[in-house]
Amino acid sequence: MRMNSALIGVGSNISPEENVVKAEKEVSLLGRSIRKSRFVYTQPLLYEKQDDFLNGVFRIETPYEYKELNDKLKKIEDKLGRVRTENKCGPRTIDLDTVIYNNQVKDVDAFSRDFIKTPVIELLPGLEDILNCCNYKNNFETVSGIIEKILYLLTLPPESVFGAGNWFCNVESPADSIDIFVIIENTGNGNEEIIKRELISSGLSKIGSCPVHVRLFRLEQLKGLAAGKCSEAETPDFLRSVVSQFPSYKLLYGNPRPLPEALL
Repeated sequence: MRMNSALIGVGSNISPEENVVKAEKEVSLLGRSIRKSRFVYTQPLLYEKQDDFLNGVFRIETPYEYKELNDKLKKIEDKLGRVRTENKCGPRTIDLDTVIYNNQVKDVDAFSRDFIKTPVIELLPGLEDILNCCNYKNNFETVSGIIEKILYLLTLPPESVFGAGNWFCNVESPADSIDIFVIIENTGNGNEEIIKRELISSGLSKIGSCPVHVRLFRLEQLKGLAAGKCSEAETPDFLRSVVSQFPSYKLLYGNPRPLPEALL
């Protein structure tokens, strides 16, 4: 059974310590290896006439896909007495939201709200760079759409999806393109041309004036390169340049270290 990694934002300001404990017990039934960040009290946002919130993050490994997991979390909220009103920022017994799923940012608040961002980084330090990427934050919906389109078009989930180049590094020099590198298990997993056409037809082939380029790399090809089994003819210069810079790339989805140690 394929397991998925999920970080779940937790908040409560009605009997918060009691309800966070209850929520942890319920969430643990959705998977395995539950871990939790430090929990801290924070002042309410947008609607101030209420008690402070107790906030933190749970991390679990779960067999549930993203949508199904969120449905399960809403049922836990209901079970613990969550009352939904027109005031989306009002008091609540418990609030449970999937903020990171398979290392993909799913909630834009993870970029800017410290009560989410800080515990996420505590549990997944490798995401600190991407959560500090202003370009990703400012174009969150578009980048998320590109990632979702790639995942939808691949036959099997990829090992990893990385963002590369100046655009993902917040450097001052302008970016000529937005490069996204996808590590796949085998050649039958996906097709670059199909992805390219679908991004164009969906209006996702550019962000501003920067074209989006998606390249697929087979994991076995990278392993062969690491082991010295690939000849010059089998290894394009482009791939060699990608590998030489790989540690600086920003993780967008999946396994943070899919490459053999010899390539890092």
